[in-house]
Amino acid sequence: MLNSVFRSHRRLVKGFFNSASDMMEENGEVHVTHKTTDPYSKWEIEKLAEEAGLFLVEKVKFRKSDYPGYENKRGSGSRADESFPPGNCCTFKFGKSTSL
Repeated sequence: MLNSVFRSHRRLVKGFFNSASDMMEENGEVHVTHKTTDPYSKWEIEKLAEEAGLFLVEKVKFRKSDYPGYENKRGSGSRADESFPPGNCCTFKFGKSTSL
């Protein structure tokens, strides 16, 4: 079960990066906040973004105050609509590669 959830979420993020890359304007950015501890680090967020033609602009410690109105939710299971403590997270800021 866990592996299928892992693959499903990773596929969702990859699709998001592909769509974001198609929609981004020059000098645009897309921000993704993600846990950086195991097992979340195995998602390889930076690699997924790179495969979509994005490059890492900056990686910073997540601060909820930078995103007014932000609410996190669980991604699956019977408690999917519940919030959870973000824990060790970083905001990854990606730009569009012009070399593609």
